[in-house]
Amino acid sequence: MKFYSTRHAGLSFSFREAVLRGLAPDGGLFVPEAIPALSPSWVAGLSNYTLHEIAYEIAWPFLKEELTPAHLQQLVQHALSFEVPLVGVSPSIYSLELFHGPTLAFKDFGARFLAGVLSHFANQEPRETTVLVATSGDTGSAVAHGFYQVPGTRVVVLYPSGKVSERQEKQFTTLGGNITALEVEGTFDDCQRLVKLAFADTALRKDV
Repeated sequence: MKFYSTRHAGLSFSFREAVLRGLAPDGGLFVPEAIPALSPSWVAGLSNYTLHEIAYEIAWPFLKEELTPAHLQQLVQHALSFEVPLVGVSPSIYSLELFHGPTLAFKDFGARFLAGVLSHFANQEPRETTVLVATSGDTGSAVAHGFYQVPGTRVVVLYPSGKVSERQEKQFTTLGGNITALEVEGTFDDCQRLVKLAFADTALRKDV
């Protein structure tokens, strides 16, 4: 499975390359070249599968050229290590609660899975991999906790001073270790601009 830039369909990369780059060379986002269809029979029997089995089945077509089945299963088990209860609201309405992860945010799902995948690829690199994050609160918390003490990686979180909740600020400023939080005098847009400038700096990308 190849992934191409939203700004230039002619630029395609492997999943490993897309994960390690973060952004396409032209500043675009990476999207898969195709969305594989799940078989109707499998979808019909969805209630018979566990959350981990469902996650594996959905992720496998995208990652099978990069990971072994055993490794993907391990990543899924680690990423989804908390409860995701389906709670009845009425006889015909249910709510899937996505706030039982370590930072109480739905972004724990993606951040923890990304951390596992990136750690696998980073360990094959000759140097440490740096993850830059601009946040208004929940993204920084989820990424910081997802990557905390993950070998081969370090995370730098940029957040706007006075514009995140006290709980979220403590979640990503008190970890230490491979997590660094930088308070920026400005807005979230200012933080995001700094991150994009860093990604666009070819010399910097070679040094980190």
